[in-house]
Amino acid sequence: MGTGTTQWADLCVIVTYMVSMVALGAYFTRRQKSASEYLLASRNVGWFAIGLSLLSTLNSAIDYVIGPAQILEYGFMNLVMILPVFISFPIIFRYFLPFYQRLRFFNCYEYLEHRFNVRVRIIVTLIFILWRISWMGTTLYLPAYVLHVAMGWDLLWTIAVLGAITTVYTTLGGVRAAIWTDVTQAFIMFAGLILAIILVTAQVPGGMGHVWTVSREAGFMYFTARIPGMAEAPGVFEKIGLYFHANLTFWSILIMGTLSKLTSYGADQVMVQRYLTAKSIDDSRRGFLLNSIAYVIYSLLFILLGMGLFTYFKLYPLPEGTRYEYMFPYFIDRHVPVIVKGLIIAAIYAAAQSSVSSGITATAAAIFSDLYLRLFKNQVSVDEHVSEAVQREQVRISRICALCLGLGVTLFACLIRHLHANDGLFSLFNKMVASFAGLIIPIFLLGMFSRRVGSAGVGLGALLGLAAGYYWAFHTRLGYGWTACVAFVVTVLVAYGVSLLQPVPGRDKLAWCWKDIMARP
Repeated sequence: MGTGTTQWADLCVIVTYMVSMVALGAYFTRRQKSASEYLLASRNVGWFAIGLSLLSTLNSAIDYVIGPAQILEYGFMNLVMILPVFISFPIIFRYFLPFYQRLRFFNCYEYLEHRFNVRVRIIVTLIFILWRISWMGTTLYLPAYVLHVAMGWDLLWTIAVLGAITTVYTTLGGVRAAIWTDVTQAFIMFAGLILAIILVTAQVPGGMGHVWTVSREAGFMYFTARIPGMAEAPGVFEKIGLYFHANLTFWSILIMGTLSKLTSYGADQVMVQRYLTAKSIDDSRRGFLLNSIAYVIYSLLFILLGMGLFTYFKLYPLPEGTRYEYMFPYFIDRHVPVIVKGLIIAAIYAAAQSSVSSGITATAAAIFSDLYLRLFKNQVSVDEHVSEAVQREQVRISRICALCLGLGVTLFACLIRHLHANDGLFSLFNKMVASFAGLIIPIFLLGMFSRRVGSAGVGLGALLGLAAGYYWAFHTRLGYGWTACVAFVVTVLVAYGVSLLQPVPGRDKLAWCWKDIMARP
């Protein structure tokens, strides 16, 4: 399907963007003199950078290349995906942000050792590492695959270039480079999205008014799932079965989305690392507020783009056999002028790299603190008051972790095509996300708010929740919108059930519950 028509001017734009990212990473290299600076930016980042970094991290290139096509399958149900932001916002704002600022840990999984024990900390860290490597690999693979199909670019080379450049600037500059490249990439992502909407609607007779009319006539203005066979189902149980086999429904989006947002913003080192870099609790809160507002605007723009592309291709149909999930890359390749095409492709790259760079720094922090220091140096946390020689050694180890992670993620992305052979793009990504989305957050919630749950319960609950999430995502017909619920419920039930058979946790452990932590000076 691809034509390979990208011109030199477009390539110059893309190369300029890539070189700028590497230069930014190199610029921050000179500041990396301690693990605290390399992995936490010395805790002096302002709210604006934190807010845009959170946005860039959470919204990957998968949204960029596949997001517009979702309007065709799910209509205005896409708006329901915004609701979990408003549900999770007060919980994160009220409970998690001040909690992490009060603890001042190096990463969020240190808390689990204090509240439970070191085994729980290591189990959850390993789950997090597995989750983020699979997520980063998928984030690299899917946009590269779509560009390969729609524009004729070599798949493995596209993955390799994206992965290598992201690894280089992240390894050089650490989390500070990741944050400030995220800020740059957020502006590029918004600019590319707005440019695309303008270009699409400009080529539709009647503009946005006609787009709205065509979308309404096509039946996109609905908020409940259209489930094939539901009307013909003979009985209640058959209808229930069809409902839970549907990938996305109003309630599965609401529940999975809320669990996913709570996990991302409350128990995911990728996001928590941003809070820990903040100058103060006020900077954390303002950054989180900025992220939430920007996310809502970003999501609405994608819905507009999807409606515009659908209207355009109703007037000028796609070639026979072209799938709608490729319609945005196809439009970029055939109908976007030179240089602007380069800008939009750079925006897709920016969306991919922002997620991967943040994932690398956060996962490197977990490996360095929770595995290297804890298991090999017997340190519960990073000691920030050590000699310069020790600090340089910590930076070197952190860089090695980041470099190995980047290379490993790139290699994993190259291997994902074997998984993709049996699954659609959107389905593959959502199964990956959903199998982890409800897994880590219940452990934190139980640790913070339950005075009955102990280490044996949450340790076993985490392992069985992981197994249940994977099994129900990849080996059953359950819609991926419900998989997070399965992982969450299994983790909570096992953790609480086992804890009822164990002695009540001691005072030293219960002193790490939320109420007790917030009562400290």
